[in-house]
Amino acid sequence: MDRIQNLVNKMYSVVLALFCYTALLTVEVSAQVMINEVMARPVNGSEWIELYNRSSDAVHLSGWTLSDLRTTGQFKAGAVIDGGGYVIVAEDADAIGLQFPDLDVPILSLTRWPRLNNGGDGLILRDAMATLVDSIFYPAQESSISLERIDLTVAGDRDNWLDSQDPRGATPGAANSVQFNDDIAELSVAVSPNPFVDQVGITYRVPSPRLHANLWVFDRTGRRVASLFESVESGSQRVVNWDGSNDNGQILKPGIYVIYLEVGTPEGKLFRTRKPVVLARGISQ
Repeated sequence: MDRIQNLVNKMYSVVLALFCYTALLTVEVSAQVMINEVMARPVNGSEWIELYNRSSDAVHLSGWTLSDLRTTGQFKAGAVIDGGGYVIVAEDADAIGLQFPDLDVPILSLTRWPRLNNGGDGLILRDAMATLVDSIFYPAQESSISLERIDLTVAGDRDNWLDSQDPRGATPGAANSVQFNDDIAELSVAVSPNPFVDQVGITYRVPSPRLHANLWVFDRTGRRVASLFESVESGSQRVVNWDGSNDNGQILKPGIYVIYLEVGTPEGKLFRTRKPVVLARGISQ
């Protein structure tokens, strides 16, 4: 029985992928409004989808539709997305407001909600004339972390999405945590504050839309004392906080430590860099 169900799931995924691929043949990268973030498997709260308007002009969404293979929902009269702005389309607007109390963008509803399947699904956005605006296929979701678009200039690429790297697990109403900026010319790493007492922020920027990264901490003798993450799929930029503890959760002795970053791109490029940081906890001021 399990084998039959697995076969059905695989066939469903293939159908979804082919459907979205066919639809995307007519999508232009210059489309104004795009699907920018998807929360398909929230732990608490509501499923939601974020739209982003790349243009400088407001776009009226009245009569537009958002659908999956089974259900089509229509935006209600008066729905608008500002130029350069975001809107959240939610199954339950009140639940989103409770989950993200600082959210300061419109929360829109549909006449019918296209329930986001945890096992993978396709999403189709059409305007009031039924013209295809954008569509995506997302794979099975195993966690309550949103999927974010990497490059806003790329349409129809399943590799153009990554799990959110924001500590909240999503970035509704704001720039994606994995968003690629083509102004990044070379690898850079910054630590602040330095020296630090309670926590240091490690910020890195890499000239590649997506990569696999290792971030380690070494002491002055070259011994690795902390693994902040290993072989993690990441976007071009990220902020990681370190509290001065080792892998066992014990606070290290004050002194000089070395932040070591190693990243590899899908094209096979390898970047490495080091940055010293001073843990000043326990040092008399």
